[in-house]
Amino acid sequence: MKRIWPLAALGIVTYLVLVIVTLPASVILSRLPPPIAIAGVEGTAWNGRAQIVQIGPTQLGNVSWNLHALPLFIGRLSVDLKVARRDGFVETGLSVPMTGGKLTLTDLTASMPLSALPPSAAPGWTGTINAKMTKLVLENGWPVELDGTADVLDLTGPARRPANMGSYKVIFPPDAAGEELVGALSDQGGPMEIAGNIRLKPDRSYLIEGSIAARPEAGSSITDSLRFLGEPDAQGRRPFSLAGTM
Repeated sequence: MKRIWPLAALGIVTYLVLVIVTLPASVILSRLPPPIAIAGVEGTAWNGRAQIVQIGPTQLGNVSWNLHALPLFIGRLSVDLKVARRDGFVETGLSVPMTGGKLTLTDLTASMPLSALPPSAAPGWTGTINAKMTKLVLENGWPVELDGTADVLDLTGPARRPANMGSYKVIFPPDAAGEELVGALSDQGGPMEIAGNIRLKPDRSYLIEGSIAARPEAGSSITDSLRFLGEPDAQGRRPFSLAGTM
């Protein structure tokens, strides 16, 4: 009789593992609180997809995931995510302590229209943002560590008669961490020549500063607006500074 108990225990454990592995994703995701809304859920909690994922006013699109089991034993949730939209995509590894804390994204690649960002991020502007990040650490939704690049292509507006402002790149070096994150800002062609940097501070404030000059192909609306920055230097460059909070 005693020999039966190990077999019974093994059977019970096997059954529980099978239940966990095959647990429908809809059982868990249906319990997520507002403002998260999810529909069209398929697959399991470990490997599945949702046709619609919306967080508040922001609709992410079609989301698929692959949850890793081993990090759970050290109290971390680690998952590979893919977000697919008609107008863009996001692919990344995501890791976060199960007790809450800093969210770490690794090997992130993304291409999204600016209109896909939260409404307060770039009101009135259009364009496409491409990102390639080796590592991005967020604390309360704000970056505290960055290693990678972000490109904004065909930045346009905002105005009654929007003008294309060109394309730009920001590079954050591997050691961008600490009290202030500093990225190098440069233009990628277009009507304006820009060189400067972007500073992100823990209080959710940002500072964009550098020098700017109009290229010969710039329209009159751009050249006229730059005159408000003061007199140019010998190379036609003017200093500029833009600050705010998010």
